[in-house]
Amino acid sequence: MSRGLGDVYKRQGFIDPGNWASNIAAGSGYGYTLLWMVTLSTIMLIILQHNAAHLGIVTGKCLSEATSLYINKGLKNIILLTAVAASIATAMAELLGGAMALEMLFHIPVKIGTFIILGIVLICQFTNAYSRIEKLIILFVSLIGFSFLFEICIADIEWKQALIGWVKPEVPKGSLPVVMSVLGAVVMPHNLFLHSAVSYTHLTLPTN
Repeated sequence: MSRGLGDVYKRQGFIDPGNWASNIAAGSGYGYTLLWMVTLSTIMLIILQHNAAHLGIVTGKCLSEATSLYINKGLKNIILLTAVAASIATAMAELLGGAMALEMLFHIPVKIGTFIILGIVLICQFTNAYSRIEKLIILFVSLIGFSFLFEICIADIEWKQALIGWVKPEVPKGSLPVVMSVLGAVVMPHNLFLHSAVSYTHLTLPTN
């Protein structure tokens, strides 16, 4: 994997249907009240991914390899099975999100759209066309980024309330599931595994 593609994968991991759904639900349902969870989860993310990267750089092993080597078998299996379940759930969200997009754009049924997205993913995965995939991801991520900037410019934001929401913890009644979904959308388990692996592959693989 090239260094550039690894970096793109790490950034792209946070732009997915699950993140959008969680943040839209938080904003539409509770306004600025839950912004503090974005702040807290971002701080947690920085610490956890910093540690994951250091693990890969210092030991030359990714998080799953280190778990298998240094944790007793019973606990190791629980941790890794939980990580696998989390990764599967995340992949399902990506496939479903792509299928829903195809349904909205081209009226393709969700079930058929899911298999189409799966086929595209498998082709990208097994053709090893990293440079083309990298350019495609950069294109989509850039488009999404510019769209968000445009929305910020046209939205009527109450900056004072937003600043208060960023730093003042508050859990309105019935908001706990949304709070947890925002936390999970930022601190994603599969990204910790990816980050630890990409960090040491940067040191061992030639750049393209």
